[in-house]
Amino acid sequence: MSSEPVPSDDIVATLGRLPTATIYEANGKWGEVAPNIRPVVDGVRLCGRAFTVKAMPGDNLVVFRAIEEAPAGAVIVIDAGNTDGATIWGGTSTCACIARKINGCVTNAAVRDVAQIRKLNFPVFAAGINVRGTVKSHPGWTQVPISLGEVPIKPGDIVIGDEDGVVVVAAERAAEVAGKAIEKQKKDEEREACILNGEPVRQVLKL
Repeated sequence: MSSEPVPSDDIVATLGRLPTATIYEANGKWGEVAPNIRPVVDGVRLCGRAFTVKAMPGDNLVVFRAIEEAPAGAVIVIDAGNTDGATIWGGTSTCACIARKINGCVTNAAVRDVAQIRKLNFPVFAAGINVRGTVKSHPGWTQVPISLGEVPIKPGDIVIGDEDGVVVVAAERAAEVAGKAIEKQKKDEEREACILNGEPVRQVLKL
């Protein structure tokens, strides 16, 4: 059994309420996935423990196994080759996730059935949109260490996404980062209130 601390549901929920930019700063300016991984649905937020998937490009058999294995509240995080030329996700996988109460999907590959995903308002963050279909033949791997961009992701790490992008916080640092992010958000709000009240920005920022 792992001796690493498991972040509580309250810690995960706290991170889920905070802006990714604030979390990134509190995390030592670390953990942002590749900037081309963008939300498919405008205005959605995503947060949960990573259920990791390693898939062959264009083969999503392992994705459906992951959806069956992942606990409610998880985020399916898929390394599928770092290309928008291969599709890994679509409407059927989205419906399956909703039925299983999965919190969302993040992938470095492409998605399709975008109109359906947007109608369902399901959080999907992907490297692109592509009409191509998938095959279902390679078993792939679940719950193994992967990476998206230059960010390593372990099963159970906390994944947070909003309109600015996706940030990953290592599970063992989640409580620490959440505390720092709360403090940073408070300071940011106080600073911006001063600016809105007319104080010179250089003075407020101590430039």
